[in-house]
Amino acid sequence: MSTPAPSPLAEINAVLQKDNPFAQPLIVKADHIWGKGFPDLEFLNAHASDAVFAALEDIRAGKYSTTSLLITAQNGTGKSHIISRIRHRLQAQGGALFVLANANRIDNLNQIKAGFQQLLADSLSNIGSQGVKQWQELAAAMAKDALQVVNASTQPISPKNLVKKLENSDNEEQVGRWINQLTKAFCKVKPVKDPDIVRAIFWTLSEDEAPYASNWLAGKALAQFKANELRLPEQRQSFDTVLEILSLISHYNELLICFDELDDLLFNDHGLHVSQLVANLVKELFENLHRGVILTVMMPGTWKERIIDALAPGIVNRMTTQGQPCELKYLDSDSTVELVAFFLKEFYDARNLIPPQRVYPFEEGQLRAIGREKPTVRQVLQWCREHCKPSGEGPTPPPEVDPVELAFTNELGVDIKNSLDDNYLLADALFFGFETILGEVVEGVKLEEVTTGVGKRGKKDEYLNFKILGQENGQQVSIGVAVLQYDGGKALGAGFKRLLDEEKRFNLTRGCLIRSKDKPLNVYFRNTYLQPLVQSGGEFVELKENEIKPLMAMLSVYRKRESDYKVTEAEIFNFIRQQGAKYWLGIHNPLLKEILSDPSYQIPADLQDEPEVQVNLISNSEEEDTEALKELAHA
Repeated sequence: MSTPAPSPLAEINAVLQKDNPFAQPLIVKADHIWGKGFPDLEFLNAHASDAVFAALEDIRAGKYSTTSLLITAQNGTGKSHIISRIRHRLQAQGGALFVLANANRIDNLNQIKAGFQQLLADSLSNIGSQGVKQWQELAAAMAKDALQVVNASTQPISPKNLVKKLENSDNEEQVGRWINQLTKAFCKVKPVKDPDIVRAIFWTLSEDEAPYASNWLAGKALAQFKANELRLPEQRQSFDTVLEILSLISHYNELLICFDELDDLLFNDHGLHVSQLVANLVKELFENLHRGVILTVMMPGTWKERIIDALAPGIVNRMTTQGQPCELKYLDSDSTVELVAFFLKEFYDARNLIPPQRVYPFEEGQLRAIGREKPTVRQVLQWCREHCKPSGEGPTPPPEVDPVELAFTNELGVDIKNSLDDNYLLADALFFGFETILGEVVEGVKLEEVTTGVGKRGKKDEYLNFKILGQENGQQVSIGVAVLQYDGGKALGAGFKRLLDEEKRFNLTRGCLIRSKDKPLNVYFRNTYLQPLVQSGGEFVELKENEIKPLMAMLSVYRKRESDYKVTEAEIFNFIRQQGAKYWLGIHNPLLKEILSDPSYQIPADLQDEPEVQVNLISNSEEEDTEALKELAHA
């Protein structure tokens, strides 16, 4: 077969002038891991991903039940690429449920176990290898055992078909009856400590109720009306819940838990670094996981200084039961050429172009020389981005790119929808936003200090996130800010009480509630807390995704300034001052301004009311239970 002729060079050059094949951000984000993957040359550091799959195979073969691996790598060598590769291969081929535990998404490092419960539930809410959510894969496997209570020869229903059966039912009462009887039947055939966890997992089969069930499994409080509808307690936040979920998974699947983002400058209130907190958690998970692999990824300096040199040998050993840490390698001449050719092939193929040689507009010898310097993947791709221009053009220097802006726009591309209920993360973004404008006058308030030490003797509080101290009209003001995205329960009431500050524990001049308008409030909360709050000069400030998003992106850049982006605090603050108007940062952010603005003394007219609480009782005879399961099995 003859080789196709190259495309006209003028046409290729025109495309290169318009689009840069290496323009995409060079940081692998969680979106790449769960969604469309970052381009991956699979032979790069294949020894690391192969080790993970070999461990899963050994578990499947019964050689051992649980193991742990550690990957160490310098910044930019491809730590998160490996996790992305593993996730996408598992999604394509099956073999294990996958949990991504990015430590920078744990909103309260003082409660790391609760944070892991959230990450576990979020991960299992993503699509698995059978075209449905991983929760639904687990629920379908559990349903098979439950349905065999009725008839041992019952044919298993595929997860997709089971989800479709519940979705096609117009009878809400019927769906509730199915869930109830599946729960009762399953608890007869498997050892279960908490039937409510089983019930919640079965509720994930209903697309309408899956978000609520997943939130409950994540430890979040449900609104009372929803808890009644699903026949669940309002909340189940505990590490015992995590262990029960892991135990249920072990009956049907291996589990791969990946801990990443452990190099950021994050500490809890006792001064423990996030990597040390995760190391302790890994030890506890290892001792309780019945069937799976725990993979931890970090930089060599973090491993040496914060783990080996600082923690007990028992913790260190539990992180590396598979052997010595697996080190990622730098590129060499061959892999540098292959990496660049891989990126360019994707670029040219998408445009139906054939280049004159596979690394055009570069020269292979040029790339081999770069490879001899043992660069990281990120360094090579960054060099390509800066030097990718049609041959024959003069050696014009690449345009100046502000590294902070590049980092910020990269983080701005992260989907934050799953983070809009993370009270602590949202509060951290707001707190950092106010820190960047100290000394400024905004909405008539001169900002003097912002502090998380809200209680007596400067103590932190779990529900009042921070105070803003300053001068307004010559008077000292102390504005308490609480992000309360809870659907209901004790936490929501505790937050409201702090904002009202009737006992003057926090010395507030006014309280400010941050909450989405689409989160309904029941009559009790509205009348007992919200109405008195706004009448006393407090304020309801609507949380809007487009207003909080730039603050969250900037906070992420700040936290990763050393580990990923190599920018300084001074550069970040300078960028906020110069580009704040363009990106809604600093004094230009509408949400920060609204918090400082004069109170309206009114509850928003379009605030939703929570539906009335209805008690949903399902009581059937044994015969009716059996008929319900038969109906589901043959629907």
